Amino acid sequence: MEDKVERAIEAYDVSVRRRYRARGGWLLETNKGPRLLREYETIQKHFYMENEMKKHLMKRGFSAVDVVVAARDGEPVLTLETGEKYVMYQWFSGEECDLKVEQDLAKAGENLGRLHRVFEEFDMENLVEEPREGDGREEVSTEDLLSLYLRHNRELRRVNRYMKSKKRKTEFEIQAINCFSGYYEKACEAAERLERNGYYQGLRAGVPMLCHGDYNYHNIIMAGKQVATVGFEKAGLGVPLLDLTYFMRKTLEKNEWKNEVGEVVLNGYRAAKTLDQEQLEFVGIMLLYPEKYWKLLNQYFNKKKSWLSAKSLEKLQNVGNQEVKREKFLRVFLGKYC
Repeated sequence: MEDKVERAIEAYDVSVRRRYRARGGWLLETNKGPRLLREYETIQKHFYMENEMKKHLMKRGFSAVDVVVAARDGEPVLTLETGEKYVMYQWFSGEECDLKVEQDLAKAGENLGRLHRVFEEFDMENLVEEPREGDGREEVSTEDLLSLYLRHNRELRRVNRYMKSKKRKTEFEIQAINCFSGYYEKACEAAERLERNGYYQGLRAGVPMLCHGDYNYHNIIMAGKQVATVGFEKAGLGVPLLDLTYFMRKTLEKNEWKNEVGEVVLNGYRAAKTLDQEQLEFVGIMLLYPEKYWKLLNQYFNKKKSWLSAKSLEKLQNVGNQEVKREKFLRVFLGKYC
């Protein structure tokens, strides 16, 4: 493997000073700045869509994006004589976005707003997204988001009935049953609000839109005065505001659901892209849904139910410990924007 990596590097117009494993490949320190080398096999199904989106971003002024670096022969994908294929990306020096630093959060929010604004200018007339069969990700389109939540709610009921029917219950099951009604009530409220939401109704009837798909702190690099955006493996057609709600939820969970932290991200986003009341309500609806509780019950039901790690119980307890703060945040947010 090391010999093949060496041969792959030699095919590029760079001089490597140091390399180490990272990001599912090899992070290279070169005379032309950081580079990331990856095996093509791990990304081939999404390569075309990803490249077209990045080209568009670059043309619109997003210079800090992990674009593909062509080999000496000018090809974006390098093929060795032995058949292995590699792709090299531009990379960036800097720290990942710190979810505890408000300045980072404001910049990350504004960066995402700019990203979505530029994506709206993308010409998708002849663009077809490649299938992602077998990659283990659950597809979420604008048409089936409500169906997804309704299915999740049915799963919550089914798992709760199963746990209640057991004669000998684990501590995880006892605690999950005890807090079920509160979480299930919020899940139903979120689905009902989503069905009435004007923004969501417009998405279902409108043209497809692009989103990053995995906008988290790992994929946001504070590179000096720039905010570098990387990790477009899940980018494509979808609901753009899910990027915002995903990043906000992760940030709020790390900061005990402090209202001011959520406002920093939201205001950063709105500095680059305006949001109307229906869009703000959509964000609130997504945050209302008890995502972590559903995930824990889903994992419990789809794995060996007779064995649960102490980590699962700890996660459930952590979710419960944050629920009062989450409810307080939601009351303020929904009251203000919805």
